[in-house]
Amino acid sequence: MRVRMRRRVLSVIVCLFLVCTGLYAQEEQQEQQEQQERQEQEVKKGREYKPRVQKLYIDIPLTIAEDLVMNVVGNVNWRFWGADPKAAYVDFESMRRNIDPNGWSSWNFEDGRGHDTFLVNQFFHPYAGGIYFAAARSNNLNFYWSILSSVFGSFTWEALCEIEAPSANDFITTVAGGPVVGEILHRLYFELEKKGGKAEKVGAFFISPIDRITAVIRRYGPDKGLSNIFDSSLAFGFSWLNAQFFDGDEDTGFWNTPSAFVGFDLVYGNPFTAQSKTPFDQFDLNTSLMVTVPLIYNFTIISDGYLASWFLADDDVNQASNGFTLQFDIYVIDKGAIILLNNGRENLDFNANSLDYTIKWRRRGNVIFNKPFDFSMKTHLGFSPWAVTDYNGGVTREDNNQYLWGLNIRLFFELRQMNNEEIMKNGQVMSLSLCLYDTWNHPNTPSFDANTIFLFSKIACSFPISDSFSFYIADSFLLLHCRLTKEIDGKPDITRWYNSAQVGLKIYY
Repeated sequence: MRVRMRRRVLSVIVCLFLVCTGLYAQEEQQEQQEQQERQEQEVKKGREYKPRVQKLYIDIPLTIAEDLVMNVVGNVNWRFWGADPKAAYVDFESMRRNIDPNGWSSWNFEDGRGHDTFLVNQFFHPYAGGIYFAAARSNNLNFYWSILSSVFGSFTWEALCEIEAPSANDFITTVAGGPVVGEILHRLYFELEKKGGKAEKVGAFFISPIDRITAVIRRYGPDKGLSNIFDSSLAFGFSWLNAQFFDGDEDTGFWNTPSAFVGFDLVYGNPFTAQSKTPFDQFDLNTSLMVTVPLIYNFTIISDGYLASWFLADDDVNQASNGFTLQFDIYVIDKGAIILLNNGRENLDFNANSLDYTIKWRRRGNVIFNKPFDFSMKTHLGFSPWAVTDYNGGVTREDNNQYLWGLNIRLFFELRQMNNEEIMKNGQVMSLSLCLYDTWNHPNTPSFDANTIFLFSKIACSFPISDSFSFYIADSFLLLHCRLTKEIDGKPDITRWYNSAQVGLKIYY
């Protein structure tokens, strides 16, 4: 009897085990099926990470197509909103004429003089070059091969999208500034994409729209990994502007007026431990915008990126790297509407593309007023093969764009409070920036001989008032001096300057 009972109990247990095992297997199979369906839906929606594998038979044609489409969009925009829309109405005859090098009568730097503002020629052309460059980078081409995309995009624009013959200044400025602007935008696009939020995705599109377009076409999802942002901050507030420009005649005019400013500083990668042969694995970017009413504006970009870098020191006290950097700097000050891009005659502007030898050094543990501070210094010394400014001697004298070459030296110092041997992002900070360029006219340019000196300096301090905000004060100064090395038609040497005292808030991210 007991044996029968045991057999019955054992049979029931075996049946229950088989039923449960079957149910569990069925449930597990159902979960796997649901997970597979979710993955398929994510693939359809383009959210799944897809490795960017180089396929040149796709990468190169798509880059070329994107460059041409951007040129068409730019031409259409010019027809509707350009200051001189007639120049955008190209035809087959203008294309045939502009493709032929024998017709490049404007390859003497004259084109653009008196037609476009400094902001158009010296910023929007490098920005366009950056979009061409980012198109290639987004399609898996490396830094150096992507330069050819800027060359191709600029040439097809000059030859196929404008009636006028190709301009030497526009072509050089586009190709020279494109790699710096494009690589920075390309890398910042990935940084915003990594965060994954809707606001970051919208921001990523505006930072580098061509990267987003390529991602949609090729079904690339956001990249994964840790952020490469070493430091970033945003400052904003009010300022008082003092400036001296030429004011409608041969006399100078002075401005003393309140204004508003915003500035953004970013350090990508650790500048003091950088060691890489990949261009722009580490770069610095400083931007600012100041506006007044009636409208005077100052737009500044100071940037540099390591092309190759090596360690000099890395211990508990000192960290240092050195290498070669590629730089793009632009300083534009003008009076009048930014959107209308007027040919204002009250201006102070300068831009330069430079190749420098750079050292970036940090020393920890400096005690000042019984507080530990981190001291850092970044030095740049090198050659500026292409710089541009303009000579403006008043309304009765002709404007002249100055195409320059020369030397530059840039120094950046910073003291930042530390806490427990680590840097406080929102601690007390004092910084000093100095940028000096000494340049001369390129030979055989249709202008007059001049030695141009440009100086930018800025001193800034911030004091923490909460975990997120600091009180911020700063003063920035720009000086441009064009000294004629020989007198031509009674033209004078000119000096223009600008100073802005700032007070506001600073946010560290």
